[in-house]
Amino acid sequence: MVACFAPRSGPRSSPERVLTRLATCRTIYRYRQYSSSVEKFKEEPRINPVGIQYLSRSLYQQLFGGRKHSKKEDFLDATKREALVNLSRQFLKSFDLLGKKTSISEPISFQLPKLQGNSLDEHFQKLGHFASEPYRTMCSDKFNEIVPRPREWIRTEGWMRYEPGKEPQRVSSPLEDTLVFDVETLYRISSYPTLAVALSDKAWYLWCSPFICGSSKVEHLIPMNSMDQNRLIIGHNVGYDRARVLDEYNFRPSKAFYLDTQSLHVASSGLCSRQRPQFVKSQKLKSIRDTSDGDEELESTHLENLEEDPWLSVSAMNSLSDVASLHCGIKMQKEPRQFFETTDKNDVIDNFQLLANYCATDVETTSRVFDKVFPLFLEKCPHPVSFGALRSLSSCILPTRHKQWNEYLRSSESVYQESKLDIESKIIQIIEDTVKLYQPGSSLEAINKDPWMRQLDWSIKPLRLTKKGVPTKNQKLPGYPEWYRSLFPNKNAIKPHITIKSRIIPIFFKLSWEGYPAVWTDDNGWCFPVPNSMIDKFKSKNYVLADEGVNERYRKELQAKGVESENPGVFFKIPHPNGPDNNCKTLLSKPYIHFFEKGILTSASEFAHDALKINSCGSYWMSARERILSQFVVPQPDFPEAFKPLKSSDDKHKGNQDLGIILPTVIPMGTVTRRAVENTWLTASNAKSNRIGSELKAQIRAPEGYCFVGADVDSEELWIASLVSDSVFNIHGGTAIGWMCLEGSKNEGTDLHTKTAHILGCSRGEAKIFNYGRIYGAGVKFAAHLLKKFNPSLSDQEAKATASKLYESTKGKTKTSKIFKRFWYGGSESILFNKLESIAEQDVPRTPVLGCGITVSLMKRNLGANSFLPSRINWAIQSSGVDYLHLLACSMHYLIAKYNINARLSISIHDEIRFLVAEEDKYKAAMALQVSNIWTRAIFCEQLGIDDLPQNCAFFSAVDIDHVMRKEVDMDCVTPSNPNPIPVGETIDMRKLLEIPGSALEDPKECIEVSHFPYKYREPVFAEYNKAYSEEFWKYFLRMQLQNAKWKVDALESAYIQETTDKEFRTENPEEMYGLLDYLKDLKRGKKKRITIMDNAPFEHADQWVAYTMSMKEERLKGKNHQRHAANPSVKKNWIPTNVTVGPVQSPTAKSTPAGFFEQAASAAGRCEAIKAHAQASFESGVEASDQLSNPIARSDLESADEKTRVSNKKVSQRGRRKTVGNKKAYDIFYECIDESRKHAASREEILNKTDVEEVVNDVLNDASHKSSIRRKARRPKTKKTATQSVKKDGIRSSTLFKEMNNTSKDELQANS
Repeated sequence: MVACFAPRSGPRSSPERVLTRLATCRTIYRYRQYSSSVEKFKEEPRINPVGIQYLSRSLYQQLFGGRKHSKKEDFLDATKREALVNLSRQFLKSFDLLGKKTSISEPISFQLPKLQGNSLDEHFQKLGHFASEPYRTMCSDKFNEIVPRPREWIRTEGWMRYEPGKEPQRVSSPLEDTLVFDVETLYRISSYPTLAVALSDKAWYLWCSPFICGSSKVEHLIPMNSMDQNRLIIGHNVGYDRARVLDEYNFRPSKAFYLDTQSLHVASSGLCSRQRPQFVKSQKLKSIRDTSDGDEELESTHLENLEEDPWLSVSAMNSLSDVASLHCGIKMQKEPRQFFETTDKNDVIDNFQLLANYCATDVETTSRVFDKVFPLFLEKCPHPVSFGALRSLSSCILPTRHKQWNEYLRSSESVYQESKLDIESKIIQIIEDTVKLYQPGSSLEAINKDPWMRQLDWSIKPLRLTKKGVPTKNQKLPGYPEWYRSLFPNKNAIKPHITIKSRIIPIFFKLSWEGYPAVWTDDNGWCFPVPNSMIDKFKSKNYVLADEGVNERYRKELQAKGVESENPGVFFKIPHPNGPDNNCKTLLSKPYIHFFEKGILTSASEFAHDALKINSCGSYWMSARERILSQFVVPQPDFPEAFKPLKSSDDKHKGNQDLGIILPTVIPMGTVTRRAVENTWLTASNAKSNRIGSELKAQIRAPEGYCFVGADVDSEELWIASLVSDSVFNIHGGTAIGWMCLEGSKNEGTDLHTKTAHILGCSRGEAKIFNYGRIYGAGVKFAAHLLKKFNPSLSDQEAKATASKLYESTKGKTKTSKIFKRFWYGGSESILFNKLESIAEQDVPRTPVLGCGITVSLMKRNLGANSFLPSRINWAIQSSGVDYLHLLACSMHYLIAKYNINARLSISIHDEIRFLVAEEDKYKAAMALQVSNIWTRAIFCEQLGIDDLPQNCAFFSAVDIDHVMRKEVDMDCVTPSNPNPIPVGETIDMRKLLEIPGSALEDPKECIEVSHFPYKYREPVFAEYNKAYSEEFWKYFLRMQLQNAKWKVDALESAYIQETTDKEFRTENPEEMYGLLDYLKDLKRGKKKRITIMDNAPFEHADQWVAYTMSMKEERLKGKNHQRHAANPSVKKNWIPTNVTVGPVQSPTAKSTPAGFFEQAASAAGRCEAIKAHAQASFESGVEASDQLSNPIARSDLESADEKTRVSNKKVSQRGRRKTVGNKKAYDIFYECIDESRKHAASREEILNKTDVEEVVNDVLNDASHKSSIRRKARRPKTKKTATQSVKKDGIRSSTLFKEMNNTSKDELQANS
């Protein structure tokens, strides 16, 4: 069965393109397996050579349309494609993936919205401009000059305008379109705004809350009149300021673009997480130096080391003061900020002028910072999509129900407090039972035998009596053990004060580690004693011994308590999750839960595990409580003029009087990878049945008549990584990681996570952590540490060996070369990591699709000893993931406007995106999401050089339609704080969506037009990178990465050097070569006469030979250098046989010594042998040999011999070796010259003519080569000839390769004659 090679309709394809498709969509091989019967399909699926199903003919034509995306990139011909496919198949076969079952389904065909241009790149550039304008132009035209501030600010509610030369004017909102904006709040009183300052090119503006102007009400928001007027509002962390603007509390999007200077700084000059500690230390030391006044005792050495790294001086932290200092040299004074921490508004009123000027200074500084960072951002991120997507990502909105939100807070807090009391009551019960173990006057022998109880202080403070026998006053629990008395904070306390985090809790729960009791030590935290006979066993498990002083003190304590009979052995430290350098301080925390489950941590108390579970139940609420309680929720009843619906025809939301809106404070580019940052919603946990308050996301509820439409990008970053790898073979699924990503099956054991779990012996869920960590740049050390965390019983050696095995199987082994630098080979992901490291090691690393550059702090020129390579590799993947999100957001922005869909972006959480959509448009919005996804995936493929797309990743696996926000529509979100399940939503895949009436994108708005936006051709990033090296370099480099042994890699490197040397020679000597095969062909056709040594004699008669021989003998006797001349005057010097056609002129550097042309003969023989060996290997493997990617290993072996020959030639020349050639070598030299240039043949002829002719004749007639060898030995009796010298002296004629070639050549000559 053959796949489709060309579309049925459209322009006729050229022969070259047909050949290309023949190479791309090949015959489906007999071993292929299918998930369903292909014969039942209406359209024949397009299958690539490794079994991956591509798009249908229709979708392929609409997206790629036979157009090349690059006008400059060389187009791969069918032969090169075939060679790459063969290599890919060999690669997959080596990892047992070739021929595995893949999913083949009915091709999906429908009409996509028309691309806006002749390529996907042009299409997205125009969509990016559509999303960017007019705001990008407004940024470019922003004012640089700052108007003078007013001398005095007026404290009156609302906006006041201060234009130089005019009286202050009351306005409803700022008049100009471009503003720099800042808001301040009395956050300890309320989240509502107190002061706001704005700056335009003409005037200053000040807004005062009525709360500081006489009103007691704090609920006031700032009007900006941006619902009908385009506004560019610039601020530092402007998301916080946006949440105080009245216009943003509408479901209908405003026309304001809130542009964040913090995001612009982070994307261009920000610090990665690994750089921040060093930067903070550097700033601290510099501060000490600046205030030391020449103190010589400073750590000057550390200062010098820190200042050596240039990145420390080109980047900064993210606060406005740090950014202003870096880019503008402005030193800000932030002391007035403390007045806004007050709980008394009179503090603001009394210092009004100071605080108004403080706000104005922030605004002025922000304006100057923007003037610096905006051009830097455009330089780093020049694609219009990177700017246009920021508007959507900066306008997130989360609707909720105000009463239900408050109920969620109340319920979570109450359940948490109840669970906390439940734990404490269980602990108190254990304490009360423990204290009863000892009665006054009884012996402590039983207690001292208990390894847990004897750790407590059982000393008793007796009851003190007065002289009258009455107990003295203010005694705290006399007659009770000291440990019990310490649990009561004062004498009036009724019950012990203790929590699950108290240090002595593990003692009451009688916790054991590896079967040995947990013992507290002041120096090393929690430890466990081990008998001396078990020390080696626990050392092998990588446990760390406690300090010797700890063991000694423990022995003395036992002796004091009369427990001398026991052998305490030595103490080992209970491992800390962060490594052996840390002491374990608590055993009842979240990181130790899985140790309970694995039986490493056990308890003799029945309450311990229950208490730990209860503690785990409240862990999420404990960590997120403050952030959740501080959310700024604005209810509709407080602002009835706001909350306008998406549809302009509706005046208000019916039945939605309880609406509330949260505007999350999102920093759209908060990391160096340009990922969005927000401390609550972007980190919110999914609902879990045992986590209090984990149903947080489900509190975001769509208003009546609306729903959420969204999807999760399936394995976004893993797919991007696999695509980067597959681009090397120019075929989807061409590498192991690419195939596993696209077709890997958990049931078949062929997906990436299952294979990793098999190598590590861990769960599939744990394997995911290893895989993503490795792709993000983590090394063996990280994997070994993670293994130890999952299984502390592993020794260091075992963990490291297992991690090394994983990395050798995936990343592969390393090879360092002067030509190919350092690279990975032999692993399933070697090609991927070489490609990622290639991106990271560029002078200006850029993302493959949108071409966004890395921040200056991670550029190679600014890095010192620490290259931060893992961070740069992580940047390449995660920043490409951000490109994906930006492309998706710009596509949706265009489709929503073009097809009049009532929708807006609600929030994007990394690879998850959600839109708020009117109920009647939910299926159109779902279709727009699917179209946006296929557009985005297609441009990724196009920019990476693969003009096609697999069908199984072209669309979202499912689009979710729901009325609450949650990870999956079927999650009931039942938790301890929410016992009532939430009704399930709707999930729909692409096939079902196409069947729903009304889902098609029809009736586009003619007024939405993008054809007028500019387009500039971009060279694909990878195509530009690839130009740095030759085609031969990439050919050999690819083959080297696929090898599994170092000697094969070395051989290929040697072959590459040989081929490049030959190519340089051919470039310098461009004449056409005439080879042995050409001679044999001409001989067969009768164009040439068969050559023998007698036919080509330079003398016509025997007497001429005799005369010439006699003259040569006389010259030698005279000791003169005689240049050969022909005895026959008609024969010219440097004569060449007339019936032999020779090749081009040899390079001037060619050797003229006998050893030199023996070396040439060896090289020629090696090439012949290499060709025969590779042809045989190709025949046996069933793979067609390719001229472009032939196996050059034999040649590389000979090249090594050539190098030795050159060294030997130098030594022979120094000894004054005789420069004549005798014996049968003269005959051999002739055949060697057939494949060489005319000049080379002439030089050999000259040497041949200097030969003793009589000796040659006798040698040929008598075959007395052994006699010549004896005579040569006699001439140099004192020279010790090694085996290597013997090979070089006698030439390559004695080698096996040459004999085989020579015999073959003779057989062919005889057959032809």
